[in-house]
Amino acid sequence: MTDPLFIGVDGGATRTRARLRDARGNMLGEGSAGASNARLKEPAFAEVLKACREAAAEAGLDEADLGRVHAGLGLAGTQQAWDRDFILAQPHPFASVVVDTDAYAAYLGACGDRDGAILIVGTGFAGLAVVNGERINVSGWGADIADEGSGMMIGRNAIRRSLWALEGMAPMTPLAEEVLARFDNQAQNAVEWASQATPGDYGTFSPAVFAHAENRDALAVPILEEAARDVTRAVARLLEVGAPKVAMIGGVFPEILPWLAPPYRAVCVEPESDAADGAILMAKQAFTRQERE
Repeated sequence: MTDPLFIGVDGGATRTRARLRDARGNMLGEGSAGASNARLKEPAFAEVLKACREAAAEAGLDEADLGRVHAGLGLAGTQQAWDRDFILAQPHPFASVVVDTDAYAAYLGACGDRDGAILIVGTGFAGLAVVNGERINVSGWGADIADEGSGMMIGRNAIRRSLWALEGMAPMTPLAEEVLARFDNQAQNAVEWASQATPGDYGTFSPAVFAHAENRDALAVPILEEAARDVTRAVARLLEVGAPKVAMIGGVFPEILPWLAPPYRAVCVEPESDAADGAILMAKQAFTRQERE
Protein backbone atom coordinates (compact mmCIF):
# COMPACT_ATOMS: atom_id res chain seq x y z
CA MET A 1 0.00 0.00 0.00
CA THR A 2 1.31 3.46 -0.89
CA ASP A 3 2.02 5.63 2.13
CA PRO A 4 -0.17 8.71 2.52
CA LEU A 5 1.20 12.20 2.06
CA PHE A 6 0.02 15.36 3.80
CA ILE A 7 -0.12 18.90 2.51
CA GLY A 8 -0.85 21.97 4.59
CA VAL A 9 -2.02 25.28 3.16
CA ASP A 10 -1.82 28.64 4.88
CA GLY A 11 -4.03 30.96 2.86
CA GLY A 12 -4.56 34.62 3.60
CA ALA A 13 -5.53 37.93 2.07
CA THR A 14 -2.13 38.46 0.48
CA ARG A 15 -0.54 35.10 -0.26
CA THR A 16 -0.88 31.34 -0.04
CA ARG A 17 1.78 28.88 1.12
CA ALA A 18 1.66 25.10 0.77
CA ARG A 19 3.97 22.52 2.37
CA LEU A 20 4.08 18.81 1.58
CA ARG A 21 5.33 16.23 4.09
CA ASP A 22 5.36 12.45 4.19
CA ALA A 23 3.81 10.41 7.00
CA ARG A 24 7.08 10.58 8.97
CA GLY A 25 7.15 14.36 8.81
CA ASN A 26 9.88 14.76 6.22
CA MET A 27 9.45 17.91 4.16
CA LEU A 28 9.10 17.10 0.46
CA GLY A 29 8.23 20.38 -1.19
CA GLU A 30 6.78 23.85 -0.85
CA GLY A 31 4.78 26.15 -3.09
CA SER A 32 3.27 29.60 -3.05
CA ALA A 33 0.55 31.56 -4.83
CA GLY A 34 -1.62 34.66 -4.46
CA ALA A 35 -4.45 35.52 -2.09
CA SER A 36 -6.80 32.69 -1.07
CA ASN A 37 -9.24 34.29 1.35
CA ALA A 38 -12.26 32.00 0.92
CA ARG A 39 -14.56 34.96 0.34
CA LEU A 40 -12.86 35.42 -3.02
CA LYS A 41 -14.65 32.16 -3.99
CA GLU A 42 -13.35 30.27 -7.08
CA PRO A 43 -10.26 32.46 -7.59
CA ALA A 44 -9.23 31.71 -4.00
CA PHE A 45 -9.40 27.96 -4.49
CA ALA A 46 -7.49 28.28 -7.77
CA GLU A 47 -4.63 29.84 -5.80
CA VAL A 48 -4.79 27.00 -3.26
CA LEU A 49 -4.44 24.44 -6.05
CA LYS A 50 -1.64 26.43 -7.67
CA ALA A 51 0.40 26.45 -4.45
CA CYS A 52 -0.26 22.75 -3.82
CA ARG A 53 0.75 21.73 -7.34
CA GLU A 54 3.92 23.78 -7.03
CA ALA A 55 4.78 21.97 -3.78
CA ALA A 56 4.07 18.61 -5.42
CA ALA A 57 6.21 19.49 -8.42
CA GLU A 58 9.11 20.43 -6.15
CA ALA A 59 8.74 16.98 -4.58
CA GLY A 60 8.88 15.35 -8.02
CA LEU A 61 5.23 14.30 -7.97
CA ASP A 62 2.77 14.52 -10.83
CA GLU A 63 -0.99 15.09 -10.89
CA ALA A 64 -1.80 11.41 -10.35
CA ASP A 65 0.23 11.40 -7.11
CA LEU A 66 -2.07 14.01 -5.61
CA GLY A 67 -4.60 11.24 -5.20
CA ARG A 68 -2.69 10.00 -2.12
CA VAL A 69 -2.30 13.46 -0.61
CA HIS A 70 -4.50 14.44 2.34
CA ALA A 71 -4.92 18.21 2.42
CA GLY A 72 -5.43 20.53 5.37
CA LEU A 73 -6.50 24.01 4.32
CA GLY A 74 -6.16 26.81 6.83
CA LEU A 75 -7.82 29.69 5.00
CA ALA A 76 -8.80 33.21 5.89
CA GLY A 77 -12.48 33.92 5.43
CA THR A 78 -13.72 30.56 6.70
CA GLN A 79 -15.20 31.62 10.04
CA GLN A 80 -18.66 30.94 8.63
CA ALA A 81 -19.86 27.41 7.83
CA TRP A 82 -21.09 28.39 4.39
CA ASP A 83 -17.63 29.60 3.37
CA ARG A 84 -16.08 26.31 4.53
CA ASP A 85 -18.79 24.38 2.70
CA PHE A 86 -18.06 26.30 -0.49
CA ILE A 87 -14.38 25.33 -0.36
CA LEU A 88 -15.20 21.69 0.39
CA ALA A 89 -17.56 21.59 -2.60
CA GLN A 90 -14.82 22.58 -5.07
CA PRO A 91 -13.40 19.86 -7.36
CA HIS A 92 -9.94 18.76 -6.24
CA PRO A 93 -7.42 15.98 -6.87
CA PHE A 94 -6.73 15.06 -3.23
CA ALA A 95 -7.54 11.92 -1.25
CA SER A 96 -9.27 14.09 1.35
CA VAL A 97 -9.66 17.73 2.31
CA VAL A 98 -10.32 19.38 5.67
CA VAL A 99 -10.90 23.12 6.00
CA ASP A 100 -10.60 25.46 8.96
CA THR A 101 -9.59 29.04 9.58
CA ASP A 102 -6.07 30.32 9.09
CA ALA A 103 -6.18 31.27 12.78
CA TYR A 104 -6.82 27.67 13.84
CA ALA A 105 -4.04 26.40 11.57
CA ALA A 106 -1.74 29.01 13.04
CA TYR A 107 -2.71 27.95 16.57
CA LEU A 108 -1.93 24.29 15.82
CA GLY A 109 1.42 25.27 14.35
CA ALA A 110 2.27 27.56 17.23
CA CYS A 111 1.02 25.47 20.14
CA GLY A 112 0.34 21.93 18.93
CA ASP A 113 -2.78 20.77 20.73
CA ARG A 114 -1.86 22.37 24.07
CA ASP A 115 -3.62 25.31 25.71
CA GLY A 116 -2.44 28.50 24.08
CA ALA A 117 -3.30 31.41 21.86
CA ILE A 118 -2.22 33.13 18.70
CA LEU A 119 -2.82 36.58 17.35
CA ILE A 120 -2.46 37.20 13.64
CA VAL A 121 -1.45 40.76 12.85
CA GLY A 122 -0.72 40.86 9.15
CA THR A 123 -2.78 42.17 6.30
CA GLY A 124 -5.71 40.94 8.39
CA PHE A 125 -6.25 40.51 12.12
CA ALA A 126 -7.53 37.53 14.08
CA GLY A 127 -6.94 35.99 17.47
CA LEU A 128 -7.70 32.53 18.79
CA ALA A 129 -7.27 30.88 22.16
CA VAL A 130 -7.80 27.18 22.77
CA VAL A 131 -8.20 26.38 26.47
CA ASN A 132 -9.36 22.99 27.73
CA GLY A 133 -10.40 22.15 24.20
CA GLU A 134 -12.64 25.21 23.84
CA ARG A 135 -12.02 27.77 21.11
CA ILE A 136 -12.36 31.45 21.92
CA ASN A 137 -12.21 33.77 18.92
CA VAL A 138 -11.09 37.37 19.04
CA SER A 139 -11.99 39.39 15.96
CA GLY A 140 -11.22 37.78 12.61
CA TRP A 141 -14.43 39.00 11.03
CA GLY A 142 -12.83 40.43 7.91
CA ALA A 143 -11.97 43.79 6.45
CA ASP A 144 -15.54 45.06 6.13
CA ILE A 145 -16.32 45.16 9.84
CA ALA A 146 -13.14 44.21 11.70
CA ASP A 147 -9.39 43.76 11.04
CA GLU A 148 -8.61 46.46 13.58
CA GLY A 149 -4.86 46.78 14.19
CA SER A 150 -4.02 45.10 10.88
CA GLY A 151 -1.80 46.21 8.02
CA MET A 152 -4.98 46.86 6.07
CA MET A 153 -6.35 49.17 8.75
CA ILE A 154 -3.03 50.96 9.22
CA GLY A 155 -2.86 51.57 5.48
CA ARG A 156 -6.48 52.70 5.25
CA ASN A 157 -6.01 55.12 8.13
CA ALA A 158 -2.92 56.50 6.40
CA ILE A 159 -5.01 57.29 3.33
CA ARG A 160 -7.87 58.73 5.38
CA ARG A 161 -5.64 61.01 7.43
CA SER A 162 -3.68 62.08 4.35
CA LEU A 163 -6.95 63.18 2.77
CA TRP A 164 -7.62 65.17 5.94
CA ALA A 165 -4.27 66.89 5.36
CA LEU A 166 -5.17 67.60 1.75
CA GLU A 167 -8.35 69.29 2.95
CA GLY A 168 -6.61 71.28 5.68
CA MET A 169 -8.01 69.28 8.59
CA ALA A 170 -4.64 67.76 9.60
CA PRO A 171 -1.00 68.75 9.18
CA MET A 172 0.63 68.06 5.81
CA THR A 173 3.42 65.72 6.95
CA PRO A 174 5.96 63.66 4.99
CA LEU A 175 3.69 60.63 5.37
CA ALA A 176 0.74 62.54 3.93
CA GLU A 177 2.89 63.78 1.05
CA GLU A 178 4.06 60.25 0.23
CA VAL A 179 0.56 58.79 0.38
CA LEU A 180 -1.03 61.58 -1.64
CA ALA A 181 1.67 61.35 -4.29
CA ARG A 182 0.40 57.87 -5.13
CA PHE A 183 -2.90 59.48 -6.08
CA ASP A 184 -1.38 62.50 -7.85
CA ASN A 185 -2.66 64.62 -4.96
CA GLN A 186 -6.24 64.12 -6.11
CA ALA A 187 -8.88 62.90 -3.66
CA GLN A 188 -11.04 61.57 -6.49
CA ASN A 189 -8.17 59.33 -7.60
CA ALA A 190 -8.06 57.84 -4.11
CA VAL A 191 -11.82 57.24 -4.22
CA GLU A 192 -11.55 55.49 -7.59
CA TRP A 193 -8.63 53.37 -6.36
CA ALA A 194 -10.51 52.41 -3.18
CA SER A 195 -13.49 51.15 -5.18
CA GLN A 196 -11.31 48.32 -6.48
CA ALA A 197 -8.80 47.94 -3.66
CA THR A 198 -8.27 44.70 -1.74
CA PRO A 199 -7.11 44.47 1.89
CA GLY A 200 -3.67 43.65 0.52
CA ASP A 201 -3.68 46.85 -1.51
CA TYR A 202 -4.36 48.89 1.61
CA GLY A 203 -1.66 46.96 3.42
CA THR A 204 0.99 48.22 0.98
CA PHE A 205 0.77 51.63 2.68
CA SER A 206 1.59 50.32 6.17
CA PRO A 207 5.41 50.17 5.75
CA ALA A 208 5.41 53.91 5.04
CA VAL A 209 3.51 54.54 8.28
CA PHE A 210 6.08 52.63 10.34
CA ALA A 211 8.97 54.34 8.54
CA HIS A 212 7.62 57.85 9.08
CA ALA A 213 6.66 57.12 12.69
CA GLU A 214 10.36 56.59 13.41
CA ASN A 215 10.74 60.32 12.65
CA ARG A 216 7.75 61.21 14.85
CA ASP A 217 5.54 62.07 11.90
CA ALA A 218 2.43 63.78 13.30
CA LEU A 219 0.08 61.62 11.22
CA ALA A 220 1.95 58.31 11.47
CA VAL A 221 2.33 58.22 15.26
CA PRO A 222 -1.41 58.40 16.11
CA ILE A 223 -2.15 55.69 13.54
CA LEU A 224 0.26 53.29 15.23
CA GLU A 225 -0.89 54.28 18.70
CA GLU A 226 -4.42 53.33 17.67
CA ALA A 227 -3.22 50.05 16.15
CA ALA A 228 -1.29 49.27 19.34
CA ARG A 229 -4.44 49.81 21.41
CA ASP A 230 -6.30 47.38 19.15
CA VAL A 231 -3.57 44.75 19.50
CA THR A 232 -3.39 45.27 23.27
CA ARG A 233 -7.15 44.79 23.64
CA ALA A 234 -6.92 41.48 21.78
CA VAL A 235 -3.90 40.27 23.75
CA ALA A 236 -5.62 41.17 27.03
CA ARG A 237 -8.70 39.17 26.08
CA LEU A 238 -6.68 36.11 25.06
CA LEU A 239 -4.91 36.16 28.43
CA GLU A 240 -8.19 36.71 30.25
CA VAL A 241 -9.69 33.47 28.91
CA GLY A 242 -6.73 31.43 30.15
CA ALA A 243 -3.98 31.46 27.51
CA PRO A 244 -0.56 31.53 29.21
CA LYS A 245 1.16 33.31 26.29
CA VAL A 246 0.22 34.71 22.89
CA ALA A 247 2.13 33.55 19.83
CA MET A 248 2.81 36.31 17.33
CA ILE A 249 1.75 35.59 13.75
CA GLY A 250 1.93 37.85 10.71
CA GLY A 251 4.35 40.32 9.19
CA VAL A 252 2.95 43.39 10.95
CA PHE A 253 3.22 41.97 14.49
CA PRO A 254 7.01 42.44 14.87
CA GLU A 255 6.61 46.04 13.72
CA ILE A 256 3.78 46.92 16.12
CA LEU A 257 5.29 45.03 19.09
CA PRO A 258 7.52 47.94 20.27
CA TRP A 259 4.41 50.11 20.44
CA LEU A 260 2.82 47.86 23.09
CA ALA A 261 3.20 48.50 26.81
CA PRO A 262 5.91 46.31 28.44
CA PRO A 263 3.51 43.95 30.31
CA TYR A 264 1.86 43.03 27.02
CA ARG A 265 5.12 42.78 25.07
CA ALA A 266 6.35 40.31 27.69
CA VAL A 267 3.62 37.73 26.95
CA CYS A 268 4.01 37.84 23.16
CA VAL A 269 6.22 34.96 22.03
CA GLU A 270 7.47 33.37 18.84
CA PRO A 271 5.38 30.43 17.55
CA GLU A 272 6.85 26.92 17.67
CA SER A 273 5.99 26.41 14.00
CA ASP A 274 3.82 28.03 11.36
CA ALA A 275 0.31 27.72 9.98
CA ALA A 276 1.37 25.49 7.09
CA ASP A 277 2.58 22.87 9.57
CA GLY A 278 -0.55 23.47 11.62
CA ALA A 279 -2.64 22.72 8.54
CA ILE A 280 -0.66 19.51 8.02
CA LEU A 281 -1.58 18.53 11.58
CA MET A 282 -5.23 19.23 10.68
CA ALA A 283 -4.92 16.85 7.73
CA LYS A 284 -3.24 14.17 9.84
CA GLN A 285 -5.87 14.38 12.56
CA ALA A 286 -8.66 14.08 9.99
CA PHE A 287 -6.89 11.12 8.36
CA THR A 288 -6.51 9.37 11.72
CA ARG A 289 -10.20 9.87 12.51
CA GLN A 290 -11.13 8.50 9.09
CA GLU A 291 -8.94 5.43 9.62
CA ARG A 292 -10.65 4.68 12.93
CA GLU A 293 -14.16 4.89 11.49
